[in-house]
Amino acid sequence: MKSLPETEEDWPWGSIHCKVAGKIFVGWGRDEDGIMSVGLRTNMDLQSMLVASDPRFSIAKYTGKYGGIDMKLGPKPNWDEVRQFIVESYKIVAPKKLSKALEEGPTTKSSSKSSSKSPSKSSSKSKSKSKSTSAPKRK
Repeated sequence: MKSLPETEEDWPWGSIHCKVAGKIFVGWGRDEDGIMSVGLRTNMDLQSMLVASDPRFSIAKYTGKYGGIDMKLGPKPNWDEVRQFIVESYKIVAPKKLSKALEEGPTTKSSSKSSSKSPSKSSSKSKSKSKSTSAPKRK
């Protein structure tokens, strides 16, 4: 998910999962019948509504108590809908500063970040933060 800040791909259980700040926000897999699905995070109210009203959704086995859902994609998924669920899952899992930056957009993010830090904070923390945050901004 290159369009989402500071994400990385991982293969922890033999299928691709995308992480932000070391936490999974989407995982791809196939069920026993070979049907592709994605595991996502959502809020508990939406989880309940989706599971009750749409047969594509089920409560995720390990993350269900945190709002995790599994969504069967079927033969012709609506990729705009899938993308929307992935972005919302990212916003739930990502640190607040990244989630907020995503909503503000890249130009607002860089200007607000530079103006929000005091000189003393930026000089003491710039070395550790510059390695993790500067590379994704350039991509």
